[in-house]
Amino acid sequence: MKKTRGKAPRTKKYVSLMLVPHNSEKIKTWKISNLRTKFFSLVAFFMLVLLVLAGCLALVINENREIRGLQASLHDFLMEQQDYVQKNIETISEVQDLDNLSKEKLTEFSLQVQDVTQNYIEKEMKSLTVSRSSAASDPSISFVGKIAELKAVLNYLEDANNKEDKLFSELAETKDELKNYLDHLPTFWPTSGIIESGFGRRLHPVYRWYHNHTGLDIGGKSGNSIYAAASGTVTFVGKNGGYGNCIDISHGNGLVTRYAHCSKTLVKKWQKVQIGEQIAKVGQTGTATGPHLHFEILLNNKAIDPTIFIGKKP
Repeated sequence: MKKTRGKAPRTKKYVSLMLVPHNSEKIKTWKISNLRTKFFSLVAFFMLVLLVLAGCLALVINENREIRGLQASLHDFLMEQQDYVQKNIETISEVQDLDNLSKEKLTEFSLQVQDVTQNYIEKEMKSLTVSRSSAASDPSISFVGKIAELKAVLNYLEDANNKEDKLFSELAETKDELKNYLDHLPTFWPTSGIIESGFGRRLHPVYRWYHNHTGLDIGGKSGNSIYAAASGTVTFVGKNGGYGNCIDISHGNGLVTRYAHCSKTLVKKWQKVQIGEQIAKVGQTGTATGPHLHFEILLNNKAIDPTIFIGKKP
């Protein structure tokens, strides 16, 4: 018997799916051909891809929505900040305008105060200078109050200068001029002690006759310090008759102070001295009954009452 030649018939390949119930012995079986398996696998793959793409797209859309929300919030914030900055700029501009106005008013006020102060000082200095010319003929005149006022002004200006007060910084030259003027007025009490004999007519303590006492006798212990009543230049040092050891100091404008009966002199002729500087020591040289300072103020070579300048007590 001859064998038939040819290709053997292909047997179909299946994929079996078996379902085994838990409480039954009957097993359900499904046969799926290989072609169908491939088809369903491909469909499943595409569906999986679509699901992944859909998920990614949804994620991108959600992130995009969040970004848009953040952009909107940022835009609103920037607009608020822009409005805030604009308002601040306007406020700063207003403050600058007010500040400029305040500076202008302050400068104007400062100049007015400076003018008033300077005019007052100049007026009082001229008034004091003019009044001095009549001091010799009018014994009732006193400069103590006027000098005290000028000293108060000077102290105020010096205090303002120490505090670096700009309001009075421009008055520095006037302040220095006033200080120099006052320093050359005999206002410093020349020694410690009280007035024992005043200016004017009196009974001479040694010769026992009435005469015009040309100064003040200020009591004190021998060796007590004698100070310059004002800044100036020493024009005489030495013995001067009944004055004994004597010092004359010129303060300018015809003013001279004299210090008599000194036990010891501490300055030389033409020496510059400052107000309050020690120049001698109290004694009783010359015609004197005891240690004291005979203090005179001469205006244009004429003796005037020293209390006009230094008052009646320290």
